[in-house]
Amino acid sequence: MAIPHERQVVQVLRYPDGMPREADFGLDQRPLPALRAGEVLLRTQWLSIDPYLRPLLAGRYAVPRPDLGEMVPGGAVSQVVQSTSDRFAVGDWVVGDTGWCDYAVAAVDTLRQVDPDLAPLSTALGVLGIPGLTAWAGLKTIGRPQPGDTVLISTAAGAVGSVAGQLARLAGCRTVGIAGLPEKCAIARDAYGFEECVSHLSPTFTEDLRTACPEGIDVYFDNVGGPVLEAALSLLRPHARVVLCGLSAQYNQAERPPGPNLGPVIGARATLQGLVVFDYLARFDEFTAEVAPLVRDGSVQYRESISDGLAAAPAAFVAMMSGQNLGKSLVRLAS
Repeated sequence: MAIPHERQVVQVLRYPDGMPREADFGLDQRPLPALRAGEVLLRTQWLSIDPYLRPLLAGRYAVPRPDLGEMVPGGAVSQVVQSTSDRFAVGDWVVGDTGWCDYAVAAVDTLRQVDPDLAPLSTALGVLGIPGLTAWAGLKTIGRPQPGDTVLISTAAGAVGSVAGQLARLAGCRTVGIAGLPEKCAIARDAYGFEECVSHLSPTFTEDLRTACPEGIDVYFDNVGGPVLEAALSLLRPHARVVLCGLSAQYNQAERPPGPNLGPVIGARATLQGLVVFDYLARFDEFTAEVAPLVRDGSVQYRESISDGLAAAPAAFVAMMSGQNLGKSLVRLAS
């Protein structure tokens, strides 16, 4: 194929104030960086739309936020179209943080090869990517579910929560989910096998949660924070484990809200531990070897919300941050 001289990127026009808007981003045409030794030219096929982008743009993430006018960061599955390295050949598929663009130049040591025969390529950004690894690592190292445990998981229909719930169920646990929209609760029950799913939008959410977990919970996998976390903490059984993975309830808030009352944590002698998935990247092969067969045989299901074309990325991000996506949010660029 002909090598392009320019690429299309999505740039940050302004930092979101509250809920992000499509107008916070814009398309731009820019020269394609020259290829240097140890680099590859990539054509993006699948672009990952992730919640972490919101706190990143607010300057509340582990790495500096992009300057205004810079390309929006993000992960992608891409195909190598030109290579200066023996590590990757033209035609290979890779995943890496190459940003919201149609073509990217990346150093080979920042990329991970993807086997297109293992599962659909899009899963390298979802159930077999960072979201899946997050769920697997959180349960294996912090949650440590045992047969017979009651495991409660927020964002049960999301990319992380859905995998965590299914892995807990396969470990012999009773799984209870928390989601928002009724269709998300239905997906959690019908597609992912949660025994119960409670809507945090219900005016009787706290009571509903107690009814769904009458004997309390042994593991809580939290992706939300805020009032949902506080309600879950009140249900902790002795020596329960809490995986603190995400804080989506406050991503669109300018100020951090007051924290929940941690008294129940003390009373339950529970363990709360933060989860940063990047600590477990070295275990990616172990995770893939365990979970990929479960995806292939249907034991672990997944859903994807797919938008088409790079220009659709801002709208996909806004929809995800307002809870309109069902499963992993993706943008499909090349066919």
